[in-house]
Amino acid sequence: MGLAALGAAGAALLQRVPRPAAVALVVLAGVLLPACSFAAKAPLSDDLYRYAWDGDVQAHGIDPYRYAPLSPALDAEHTAWLWPSEADCTAMHRRLHCTLINRATDHTIYPPVAEVYFLGIHLTHLDALRDRGVELAGFLVALALLAAMLALLRAERRDPRVLAWWVLAPFAALEMTADAHVDGLAALLSVLAFLLLRRRHPLWAAAFVSLAALTKLYPALLLVAVLERRWRAAAKQVAVFVAVFVVGYLPHVVAVGSDVIGYLPGYLSEEDYGSGTRYLVLGIFGISGHLATALVVLLMLAVIAAVLRFRPPPLLAATYLYGALLLLTTPVQPWYAIGLGVVAVCAGRPEWLAVGVAGYAPYFAAVLDGSSYFGGTLSYGLAAGFVLAVTVWRRRGAGRSRTPSSRPRTPRPVGSPAH
Repeated sequence: MGLAALGAAGAALLQRVPRPAAVALVVLAGVLLPACSFAAKAPLSDDLYRYAWDGDVQAHGIDPYRYAPLSPALDAEHTAWLWPSEADCTAMHRRLHCTLINRATDHTIYPPVAEVYFLGIHLTHLDALRDRGVELAGFLVALALLAAMLALLRAERRDPRVLAWWVLAPFAALEMTADAHVDGLAALLSVLAFLLLRRRHPLWAAAFVSLAALTKLYPALLLVAVLERRWRAAAKQVAVFVAVFVVGYLPHVVAVGSDVIGYLPGYLSEEDYGSGTRYLVLGIFGISGHLATALVVLLMLAVIAAVLRFRPPPLLAATYLYGALLLLTTPVQPWYAIGLGVVAVCAGRPEWLAVGVAGYAPYFAAVLDGSSYFGGTLSYGLAAGFVLAVTVWRRRGAGRSRTPSSRPRTPRPVGSPAH
């Protein structure tokens, strides 16, 4: 949290630096900070071990959704990296025959485009470098995302200095590189979708939103932000989105049936969504259980309806949709906010990064003492209040700029010379 505050201070200062110098500094930081984040072992998450495993399994011609890592059918695929020796297991205070892969008794949860990405990591032999190899893949995605965001800001004719808020936030360096989360790839595909939309390719934009959803499911929400106003054009976009999504999943459904769902139901239950106690902001008002779940669904539908009714600019619509989703569901995983941070910065609304940073408090609380509720309620509540305060301030500032001067100007007689 302290590093995030320091980064925010640096980003605020860069907004006052002359544009050419500021952009050069932002790009330099956008390369160097992730480049300095490589670690021999991923610091905060073990997800990249599942990525490497899924890629290795696919390279051997096995559908990644067919077996859990601990299935006896995959014993021959065990590697020294992901399945440490007995001595290493003992040193890590784990049982014998341990594995670095999380939830090793469960089928994979990642969608098909993510699985293609994992296969690519294996085929390029990056996983031979172990943690650093997967981190290198995340670093390359972070660089591609930086370039795509610059292109989108240019297309939107927005001051590129705003990119400092993203570069100096913890997401590109910590979440996309050090922990190599695949959410960065979903964010990259989302930015490409908005670039295509800006260049008047709405069907391709819908296709890329679908590819992002096939990487991590929640970007499907962005379809609402890219829909055309005319219902026939919007219907074509929906059809393209669905077609791409079906084509992505169909081979796996044919191969393994319902196992493509993977650990998703168990994950939702593990994260307390099934019991309705994960919704920390609603918990401030004493709302939990099935009532909270129903209210979250209704509120998200209300946000979607408002976006479709008032039609804010696509990037701003995406910010509202992602922001509402995170504030209502309050996940304990801060990397879920990568997508929000990207669209918010490109929309010129960097205050929404506070919602992403809020996820670190419950995450570290869960790691340290197993409870994320108090820290999460406080951090997400403060983030919601901060975003609301900045939004009110923006609206008041915009209102003052539109208010005419209180002193009426005396009209000059027609034909009289100007002074």
